[in-house]
Amino acid sequence: MSKPTLFLDTTIQIERVVSHAQRRTQLQETLSPYRLITSSYVLGEFLRTLVKDAIQLHQRIEQYAHLDEVITDLGQHPNKRVASRMMLILGTLLRGNRTAQSTFDAQTRLQIQDRLARYIDFGLLDHFFSGLAEIIDNTQCGLARERPAAAFSSTSDGFVYQLRSQCVRHVRECDLAEQMQSWRPELRALADGLTQETDPVLLRMGELAQKLSEDPVWARGRNCTWYLGDLIIALELPLDVPLYTTNLRHFAPILAILGKKLHKSDSP
Repeated sequence: MSKPTLFLDTTIQIERVVSHAQRRTQLQETLSPYRLITSSYVLGEFLRTLVKDAIQLHQRIEQYAHLDEVITDLGQHPNKRVASRMMLILGTLLRGNRTAQSTFDAQTRLQIQDRLARYIDFGLLDHFFSGLAEIIDNTQCGLARERPAAAFSSTSDGFVYQLRSQCVRHVRECDLAEQMQSWRPELRALADGLTQETDPVLLRMGELAQKLSEDPVWARGRNCTWYLGDLIIALELPLDVPLYTTNLRHFAPILAILGKKLHKSDSP
């Protein structure tokens, strides 16, 4: 008997890597009865969030000689969501290493740098792909094909990583605008259905849906990576497959309008 299918969004893919032990066990139990799928767009989001954050953390560990300085720098980071993900990655690196938690000598620092480099090179993406049966590629996301590249830096006397995480509207490297044209009925339904919402984020999504129904090319570039993630994931979600996400607040009304399913078996 075949397993039912479940679509994993970016929040769940990130939690599979950096959440605490109890949550990871819960996720394993929740996911085991399902055939797991996601999309190239979600992969692109994963790269420009968790993998990009790991690169930023790597730069800070290269910069500071002491762990407390790294933590202080993260605490002062202007983007609290990015800082939080970097802290989660750091916690994952320190997991099970009591020596590293109590000291940050030269040897320990090198061990953390090495482990973080392996995370960036392949470990984080290995976690992303683990257990997946299919990756939907309707949008043909160009950023999903990017991978971190290491190069020697003369200024830091070590390796630094680069990862392209932004595209531009007028250079076509995906099929997002073409997909938006095919999703025009759904976009109009969202534009109409979200006008009654009190949440300003959902109201904004309704406005975006209306704009996209009129000008699909507007979806490309910065708009795609900054504003449209939830809309794109909801639109590309297959009609008969539930979405598993921690962002129930925004996805629940969007999917209700589209007549799609939300997985709600546990509380993240």
